[in-house]
Order: sequence, then C-alpha cells, then structure tokens
Amino acid sequence: MGQDDEATEDQSAARQAAEDAAAVGVSSTDTAAAESAAAQATEQQHAANAAAAQEAARVGLNPDDPEVRGASREAASEAAAAAGQRGPVAPPVQEVVVEAGDTMGGIARQFGVDLAALIAANTDTVPNPDRIFPGQVLRLP
Repeated sequence: MGQDDEATEDQSAARQAAEDAAAVGVSSTDTAAAESAAAQATEQQHAANAAAAQEAARVGLNPDDPEVRGASREAASEAAAAAGQRGPVAPPVQEVVVEAGDTMGGIARQFGVDLAALIAANTDTVPNPDRIFPGQVLRLP
C-alpha cells in the first residue's frame, strides 16, 4: 500500500470517527477519544501491513499476492504486538457488502481469498456468482 493510500485511510478514519460522534451527539471529549482510537487503529494496521510485507519479502514472496495476505495475517499481528502497538490488530473481515460494479472475482482479489472458496461459501445466498447485486452480503471463507 502506498503512502497516498495510507494518508487517505488516515483521513477517512478520522473523518468517520467525527461523523460517528456527530451522529450520536457526543461531547467534544468523546469525539477526541474516538478520533484517537481511530488514529491508533490506523497505526496498528500500518504496523501489521509493514510486518506482513517484511515477512513476505523475507521468504521471497510478493506481499500483494492474494495467497500471501491470508498467510501473513498472524505474523503481522505478532509483529505489531512486538513493535509495542497497544491493543489488538483489527480482525480480518468476515463479511462484505456488495457495491455497484463489484464482481465475485474482484471481491476475492480484494480480500485475498480463493474465488472458488468465495463462491462455495455463498452458494446458499448467491445461486449465480455471475449475478451479484449491490447490498448483498457475502461471507468470506
């Protein structure tokens, strides 16, 4: 992930925390706490991403390959903890909501899962994997 992507994630997390706080009418102290928590979570994710890339490079793999992402999650969590990151690294996503333009193949690549496994995990709710619709919830294998 490039620095521009990371900066965008940082801004997005802070903006989301502020919007969430405004939506529930919390005090400015609570808003600051939510923004701090969002910044901490972003910091933890950056550490996890760096650890995953480092581990993949150590064993001669491309960290962006889908099969590498899943295998490196545990190493990334351990490395983030060893680097002094407070709290747990965010757990992997278990479900995803289909957005306009999404495809099963694109979702599989985005989340680093096997396409056949994604299709198999959703056969009960997606009878035709070539026809998914915005708003559908897919389970990730």
